[in-house]
Amino acid sequence: MLTAKNKKKSRLSNINREYDIIIVGGGITGANILWDATLRGYRCLLLEKSDYASGTSQATSKLIHGGLRYLKNLEFSLVRESLRERRILAKITPHAMRPMGFLIPIRSLYAKLILWAGMFLYNLFSFDRNEEILDEVKIPRYIWNSFEETIYKSPNIHPKNVIGSFQYYDYLNVNPERHTCEFIFSAKKKGAHAYNYAKVSSISKTFSGKAYQVKIDDSISGETIYTQTKVLINSAGPWADYIDALAGIPTDTKIIRSKGIHAVVRNICDKECVVAQKRDGSHLFVIPWRNRTIIGTTDVRYDQHPDQFSVTEKDLQELIDDINYAYGFSNLTLNDIVYFYGGLRPLVEDTNHKDETYSASRKAEIFHYNKDGYPGVFAALGGKYTTSRSVAEKIVNQIDIYFGYTDKVCKTKDELLIGAYQKPRLELIRELQAKFPKVSGRKIEILTFRYGTIAEKMLAKPGKYEIPLANGEIFFEEEIDYLCEEEEIIKASDLFFRRSGIGTVGRLGREQLNIVIDHLAKKLSWDQKRKKEEMAEIEKRYLWNR
Repeated sequence: MLTAKNKKKSRLSNINREYDIIIVGGGITGANILWDATLRGYRCLLLEKSDYASGTSQATSKLIHGGLRYLKNLEFSLVRESLRERRILAKITPHAMRPMGFLIPIRSLYAKLILWAGMFLYNLFSFDRNEEILDEVKIPRYIWNSFEETIYKSPNIHPKNVIGSFQYYDYLNVNPERHTCEFIFSAKKKGAHAYNYAKVSSISKTFSGKAYQVKIDDSISGETIYTQTKVLINSAGPWADYIDALAGIPTDTKIIRSKGIHAVVRNICDKECVVAQKRDGSHLFVIPWRNRTIIGTTDVRYDQHPDQFSVTEKDLQELIDDINYAYGFSNLTLNDIVYFYGGLRPLVEDTNHKDETYSASRKAEIFHYNKDGYPGVFAALGGKYTTSRSVAEKIVNQIDIYFGYTDKVCKTKDELLIGAYQKPRLELIRELQAKFPKVSGRKIEILTFRYGTIAEKMLAKPGKYEIPLANGEIFFEEEIDYLCEEEEIIKASDLFFRRSGIGTVGRLGREQLNIVIDHLAKKLSWDQKRKKEEMAEIEKRYLWNR
């Protein structure tokens, strides 16, 4: 039965008495499961204890890639799956994908031969890479660069012993946090329910034993509400084993956690991402991104509770030291860091790699706890951002079997998400310029580049001011209005670091920060105390633990 601690209207009041599927976890895996299951006609509810995409999904290298290095582990099926999913994401979310070249400096003929074999296989496994996608997101074949071409394309590479470089292509995903949210908001437009800041605090079997009662705590209002579901899916990432334990499922360790750190620094590279090798043989990316450079990632086993995760000065200093060694003439210091982020990768436990995680597989595993006495409880563990759509398809296929359906079909290979377009972006821009002749072409181009077709709804709003960001980009008043009205902005951090990314390129100036916070306060009815709290939370996000 649906109950609440008090009778006043709450934001959870629209929650149904029962669902076909409840999904715990609002990262990229949960978002894809919600999208797939909703398109198949299931009544779905997604619950996230923080904001959507605030865990592992915000801690990526912002790449949609096939996983070239997995070839070394002979994980051919994972590479093929990743390359297939890379193409599908370019098809259903072209507005979020940017083809980008990756340079791998070569310093010996032996390395050239080995990597040529890798390039050949990578190209072979991506034979269909450009099928059914727009020209603007098509990916070229790999090439070989001479020494001179390599240094021209990336002058900061240390030239010692370099004989040339291989250049291959994957995608840059400019804002994976927003991209994740687009799956959720697309599902909601099809009838799904989803709530951020809604924590699952208990899971228990109903009296009949054929369903599960879920207790939900609203972190914003403090209210508690109960609902039921026939199927429960645990997609809580690094918290997955804790959700299993909450349901009473035997807690044999099934995942390990890998700590990954990235830093956003001054621009130290050109148009291509450089793959640099560390002293221990592992690799770092030097990624051009929004007039900045992202460096990362680290890959260290993490054994504490995921709620205790933090990025320390020691973490960042080690990353800076590694990039200064591996990349060449960067000469970075902690003062060059304008933003940093980190997270925990949930990896399926591998007995061959218990002490280190860099070589651990990124494959996903799906569990149904029917044999443990919990029919209808599923878990998706491990995996990588790029293959999350495929993982969702597999788990919803199992749910179809569990319910006894034979006529449901996965539609996520073809269904476009909000923001996606089926025509070249330049054609969309021309149409918007004709529809909004009084709006500057610059604004139309910027908003279309960021949001795809959603730009039209933003341009329909009256906007007066512009906010210069720390990297030279411009942010518009219309963006705040639309995002507050349509995309569940609860806290300032939701806007700054996930829906728009205005805070991920460095601090705003005090004047600009005040303008944005004041506007949010007006849209969301914050008082002065709340404004100060939100301001302090934003400022705190740029401080690392010492």
